[in-house]
Amino acid sequence: MTYLLETLGRGLLVELLSAFENQLPGFSEEPEPLRDRLAASPNSADLAVRFGVSCLRRRRLAEARQAFESALELPPPSAQPALGLACVYDELGQLDQVLRYLAIAAGHDPNDPAIAFAVAFSQERRGDTDAAVASYKRALELCPRLRNAWERLAAIAIMRGHWREATACYEKLAKLEPGDLDILLTLATLCLQTGRTADATERYQQALVIEPDFSDEPLAETEDLLAEGRLQEAIETLEALVERYPHAAPFRVHLGDLYAKADRGADAIEQYRLALENQPGLLEATVKLGTQHLRLERYVDAAQTFNRAVELNDRLMLAFVGLGVSQHASGSEREALATFDLAASLEPSTTLLFAESARLHLKAERSGATGGLPESFDLDDQERAGAGDQADEQLLQVAVQRHRQALLRNPQHADLHYRYGLLLRQMGDYDEAIRAFRNAVRINPNYAKALVKLGILLKETGQTDEAVEVFRRALALNKEYVDVHYQLGLLFAQRNRFELAVEEFEQAVAGNGQNLAFQAQLALALQNIGMLDRAAATWRSICELSTIAGEPDKMLEHRTRILRQVNNRE
Repeated sequence: MTYLLETLGRGLLVELLSAFENQLPGFSEEPEPLRDRLAASPNSADLAVRFGVSCLRRRRLAEARQAFESALELPPPSAQPALGLACVYDELGQLDQVLRYLAIAAGHDPNDPAIAFAVAFSQERRGDTDAAVASYKRALELCPRLRNAWERLAAIAIMRGHWREATACYEKLAKLEPGDLDILLTLATLCLQTGRTADATERYQQALVIEPDFSDEPLAETEDLLAEGRLQEAIETLEALVERYPHAAPFRVHLGDLYAKADRGADAIEQYRLALENQPGLLEATVKLGTQHLRLERYVDAAQTFNRAVELNDRLMLAFVGLGVSQHASGSEREALATFDLAASLEPSTTLLFAESARLHLKAERSGATGGLPESFDLDDQERAGAGDQADEQLLQVAVQRHRQALLRNPQHADLHYRYGLLLRQMGDYDEAIRAFRNAVRINPNYAKALVKLGILLKETGQTDEAVEVFRRALALNKEYVDVHYQLGLLFAQRNRFELAVEEFEQAVAGNGQNLAFQAQLALALQNIGMLDRAAATWRSICELSTIAGEPDKMLEHRTRILRQVNNRE
């Protein structure tokens, strides 16, 4: 799923020239005749633009830039010369100049959604996501049906961990294009990520109706069978579906759920495990795997699994509760207490959480391990439920203060520094969060999680050089840490160092060849260094993996078209 959201917009705008093909004349013309005509009519802005476009298609960038610059000074005023210059600088990888000339073009044509989208996408590539979000929304004001803008907003929301926002974007798209298979399948996957299993099933059922190849699939039958109490038949139906699509992670998750209903915990664990092999970042499968370990009293395995879930999404309450319960059951009461306290700062209205946490605090108080119940437990559950964001913020502040006090008592506790950093990041205090993660790493140089979190924050705050160094330290601890290779690749790609990006993406793909995001970013990097044959081969691999995983290959048509255009220009 991630590759759909992370790379769709990037595939559409590998180069601006393709995006503005309909607005820039001269694509099919040869440059030499145009140059002769321009020499005879040097004050013709139209001829200058045509000549510039013709040169640009053949990567004669110096001539193209000169032609567009001259056209910009000639009447009548038009967006075309500025768009041409934006395309030139896009080819050169100079995003500041791209944005400069896109702004000029927008000044001539402020109601063009394509220009607004290009501005947004260029801002995103430069790392200015806040500005990009505003510009994408501007593009949608101009054209509410602009699918690419909705998709990029969803992508940014996912990168920020805002899954509900991403889901809302695709729900709007589903209303605009109710018969689009790609949108339905993506929305179904997002619903699974947010725990909306029934909604996901409904979307899959809609997709099955649309796609002829899937029309005979029995997925929709399982809900009816379950409603009738025919659990074993539902299991057999899904078993047949999994046998037909063994790499489809959502199907295995559904089958695991049915096994769990049938008290076949070991079989459920196996299905969740296989789902994670096919889609390692699938949060739902991770949480459910941890839950089954917990039910079978495999407390160490449960704690490890829930800890992975927390790493995937450090705001998911269910993961924190599962981790805390697992830690407590395995005898790690202090760790459990810290986990519940951290979770309480994130979501103050969970009855189970407060019951467990209060009980542990009382137990710790009796043993003299703490100074009493925390301030965050002064309100009862009913009051908390209506307290809203203000309560959340207050609890965060309380949690931060308690962590500060704990660190004064035990300043060499690396995990306390790490958890303190998580809280500060949640509050938006990135500078202090960075300092906390640095302390954790200083105390324990082998603290891989802290190194990764530090690297991500450095990346998010624009400290890219140090981020690269930190990620490399993490890789020194574990060379097979594929997610770090991926992060490094993104950093290098953002800086237009595509050769290095290719190396890192190749490492990520080598570690997890089933991850479509890794494959897609590798393909884009290969395109940018002109290795079109390898890029095309990688896109074909993505199409094959996409089909195996139950993802439609229609969403890759944009990439295929781009590659075709690029090949035609060579």
